[in-house]
Amino acid sequence: MKTLLKLLLLGLTLVVVFISPAYIGIVAYYMIFPLLFFLVFLFYRISYWVSESDVGKVRQDEFDFSLFCGKVPLSGDGDLLRGRLVITEQDLKLYQRVQKGRTKKTPCEEVWSLDVSSVRSLGFGKASGARKGLILYLDEGSVSFLSRKALKQKEAVIEALGWDENPLIPQVVEVSGEASEAPSFTEANKPRN
Repeated sequence: MKTLLKLLLLGLTLVVVFISPAYIGIVAYYMIFPLLFFLVFLFYRISYWVSESDVGKVRQDEFDFSLFCGKVPLSGDGDLLRGRLVITEQDLKLYQRVQKGRTKKTPCEEVWSLDVSSVRSLGFGKASGARKGLILYLDEGSVSFLSRKALKQKEAVIEALGWDENPLIPQVVEVSGEASEAPSFTEANKPRN
């Protein structure tokens, strides 16, 4: 199905680029554009979409909250891991659509997981460039997910994590070099008599 969609997209794009509107007719030419948009949407749905019912087929226990999103790679380059982020009071798991060997019983698979105990705080804002999403602050670094709906569901995310409120982001300041030898720092570390 995906191969057929790719061929249709390629063929229609070639028609738009290389065939004159006068040759095929103005109406037919401009009707190709909505068809192209529909085919791109259909390709996206077939390639990436994971529904809650898909996750329910592969996950035995219930979950409190889920959100379709894209996990930003740690290095910042590469493609997003698009799928459904499932949050419970114990863990966070990202499920991605199975590309090969997909069946009705296993439409998706777990590709990433994290214990909730590792999450120190969460934020909502620019997760990658100008794109907004959910940011999980961990003991070591952070993990970002792109989703337009994340900010609207802030309270639901906090509740799903089992928190009463969002803890503050821990701030660690390290002083090194000449500044660490300054009297204000060396005197602060001496015990007072």
